[in-house]
Formats: sequence, C-alpha cells, structure tokens
Amino acid sequence: MTNVYVMEKIPEKIIIPLKQHDGCLCTPLVSKGDMVAMGQKIGECECYDSASIHSSVCGEVISIEEAANPNGTKVNSVIIQPTEDVECVDFTPVKDVSASKLVDVIKDAGIVEHYGTPTHKVLKPEGKQIDTVLINATSSEWIGGHYDTSAQYAFQMIGALKLLMKAAGASKGAVVLRNDDLESISAFDHLRVDGKLLTVAPLMGKRKLSYYFKDQGSDIIVVSQERIYGQKILDLLTYNLTGRRVSFCCDPTDVGVAICGVKSAKALYDAVHEGRPYIETVVSVSGKVNSPKKILVKIGTPFKDVIDACGGYMGDTGKLIANGAVTGVAQYTDDVPVTKMTTSITVLSADEVIRDVSIDCTHCARCVDVCPVDLIPSRITAFADQGRFDECRQMNILNCVECGRCSAVCPSKIHLLQLIRYAKNSIENAYEDLSSKESPANLKLGCGCSGGN
Repeated sequence: MTNVYVMEKIPEKIIIPLKQHDGCLCTPLVSKGDMVAMGQKIGECECYDSASIHSSVCGEVISIEEAANPNGTKVNSVIIQPTEDVECVDFTPVKDVSASKLVDVIKDAGIVEHYGTPTHKVLKPEGKQIDTVLINATSSEWIGGHYDTSAQYAFQMIGALKLLMKAAGASKGAVVLRNDDLESISAFDHLRVDGKLLTVAPLMGKRKLSYYFKDQGSDIIVVSQERIYGQKILDLLTYNLTGRRVSFCCDPTDVGVAICGVKSAKALYDAVHEGRPYIETVVSVSGKVNSPKKILVKIGTPFKDVIDACGGYMGDTGKLIANGAVTGVAQYTDDVPVTKMTTSITVLSADEVIRDVSIDCTHCARCVDVCPVDLIPSRITAFADQGRFDECRQMNILNCVECGRCSAVCPSKIHLLQLIRYAKNSIENAYEDLSSKESPANLKLGCGCSGGN
C-alpha cells in the first residue's frame, strides 16, 4: 500500500466548521470556555441532509465564530485550543445492528462523502430504493485511513461494503478498482468472502456489472477498469458500470445506485467496529513542499500545520490549492482547516502559476470538442459572464461535470470552468428544490441589465 504517515504533532488550534457537507448548518452543542473530549459531538442538526460534527482533539473551546473554509467561503466554526490531556469519549463498537439503526450510526458518526453528500442520504435517499452499492476506489488520493497491509485494506473494504449494503437495503455490491492499481488488485484477488474466493474481474467491452454478478455467482464482486471517476462524474460511472442512464437534474440514487468513496467506507467500518466518529482523514500533500506525502490528520487541522508536518514550504509559494490543481479551489490563506471533504493540498511555486490574460473568444469550438457531456462551454460562459443565468440553465449547465478540459484547451485563456462554477452556484443558491428549476413560474435569475450590451 501507499505509505500513509500519521501527523503526530497536535496543532496549536483546531478549526472545526459546523458545516462540512451539502445541507444545513449544524447548531453548536458547546459554548466558549467549555472543555471538550476527543470524539465528543459538538454540532448537530435535525435536518436529514446533515451530518453530526465531532471534536477531533481534547481541549478548550476558545470561540465560536465564522472562519475561512477551503471552499472559499466563511463558515461558523468551533475553535478549539488543544490541551496535553488525551481524554476521549468512550468509543463503543456496535454489534448486531439493524439496518435502520445502522443508518442512524452513520449520521451520528458524521460520515460524509468526499463530494459533500452525507453518506446516510446516499444510502437511504428519501422516496427512493437502492439495489446496488458501489465503492469507488478508482482514485488513490481518496484512501480513507491508515492500513498496516494491503490485505487489511481489502478486508476492511469488503466489510464496509457489506455494512453499506445492509444500511441501503441493497442486494448487490461491488468495489471498483483501477486497472493499474496492481497492489489493490492483488490484495482483493482470492480474498475469501462468505466462503467464496473473490476474483477481480476487469471490465471488458460492453459487459456491465450484471454479467459479472451472474458469472461469479455472488452478490459481492470486485471489478477493475481504466478510468478515474471524480466527484462530478458519478453519473458516467453509473452508466458505464450498470448501463443505467441518470437523467438531467438527477443523481445515481434515482436509478437505484448508491456510490460511496473509500474514505466514507473506512469511516463506517471504524464507526461500527471501534465506535469512532469521523474525526480524522488522509490528505495527499504534493507540489513545492520539502517532503510530499499522504498524511493522516485530525479534521480541523489548519493547512499550514499539515504543510509543516511535510517539511514546510519549498521556496516562495505562488498558490495553495485544495482538492486538485485542475478543479480545486485556490486558497487566500493557509489558516484554513482540513475538512471531511478535503482530499489533497497542492502547493505551486510562483514560477508554476500561469497568469494568462484572457482575450475575446475566437469561436474555435475546441471547448465543445473536448466536453465529455456535449455542452457548449463558450456560449454558456458568455451568458454566465453577463449574469444571464436563466440562459445558462436552459443550456443544461447543471450537466457540467467540472472536469476542466474546456479551460485547458481554450486558446483565448478564458476562465471557462470558473465562470461555469459561478453560474451553477448562483442557480443552486436561488432555488432550494432542484426540480423547481424547470418551472416557468420561477423567478428570473441574473442582473437587471441587458447583459452588458
């Protein structure tokens, strides 16, 4: 397995946002001056689309205030000053839990997918029935925890898959690996599950998971394929693996498929077998640092402390990026915390930061050629730049998977992905119900001007 280091030094302060998921902001359960123990619940919300928040350290609450967040906003956060004491709440393993109770365990443990959706909402979406659960292990930077061996990783992933299937009420489950992840393939191959030996099956041709479930005579299988599927491309993963098409403004749960990541699977395994809430995560630190590595850190640890644990900055820093150099978010300070949605930290030098000056679109259509979901990025971003978000919506902007290809090939150096995200956020903030976006009675989006003409 890829070596995952453990951050031993406790930071001088821990910043724990009360919203680390898509959904409602949690209400703080502590006040300034309170002492908290590691694993203690410090934030909770009654909304179904939220997940509990826990303290990752033992210490004193020094303030509850808005603080910088890696997503570029400010979020109400609990600021904790750690103490030398290592006081933990009693972690109690869960035994022989029912499916409904397991969903409560997931929510109470604060388990969230790397793309922001609470895991219990993925497994038990309101008004929908899940029949297939997938663990997306196609991206190595999402390794969820510290494993002694690759065999332990495989064993825990299969155990987590069974728990996920039980919580969802699903009859089928699969772990999806990359073809070039030979160590993981070797670990899963010939692993005994319910008395049967697993065989990792490479996806070939037009064969879907249904073929391999039948071929292996098992409800739990492991498959491998060549693509890496990120947080916005789960609809394509669903189609390529199951043959089920996800309609516009829908998600995989609408076709009976729940997709979870390795991080959330590991967190669920720990919650059930150790009683641990989601209080630590693995972050991949790369770029201009003295010792790039994958490191297990406490949630709430400031980026600057994570970078110090990796040997510090190497020379002058040009840009600090959370969650990938192509589609991630650039940070204006390194005093932002690691959250449940943080997968990586990338440091670029000043020389590596290209500050291109955009010129007018030449209508070359390169962005159209490379778009994996057949959009017209140049036209959409022209509307977005003018604040004409209704037109963006009518051109199916919400189908964008934010891969960043359009920005990469644009000869005019237009910040296409940035404009698309700006428009999508404006649309999503204007409506609470996604389905209502298609209603002609809705309010009009955008500015009151004529679009700059």
